Amino acid sequence: MQQPWLPDAPPPRPGVPDDFSRMTAVLPLGRTLLVLGLILLLLAMGRSEAMLDAAYGLPMLPGTEALIILAEAWNDAMAASGLPGFLRALRATLSLGR
Repeated sequence: MQQPWLPDAPPPRPGVPDDFSRMTAVLPLGRTLLVLGLILLLLAMGRSEAMLDAAYGLPMLPGTEALIILAEAWNDAMAASGLPGFLRALRATLSLGR
């Protein structure tokens, strides 16, 4: 890795990208946001029961009922897909070795 800000840094070799050039392979911002969105969706799918429990524990403020309704609908949709049961079985299987 070249560090171009150091005064004694060697000049970059032609054809070899460093970590600070536009030639470095990076994901475009749009694809990065898409991947992060999918990851957050998967995490929310797996934690629907915990999100419902957290929603029930919220203080009664404006909008709390809407959040509870949304959390219940999300949990019902995930329960219909069978994902929470699968994840419970997976956690139980993985915890056998502890």
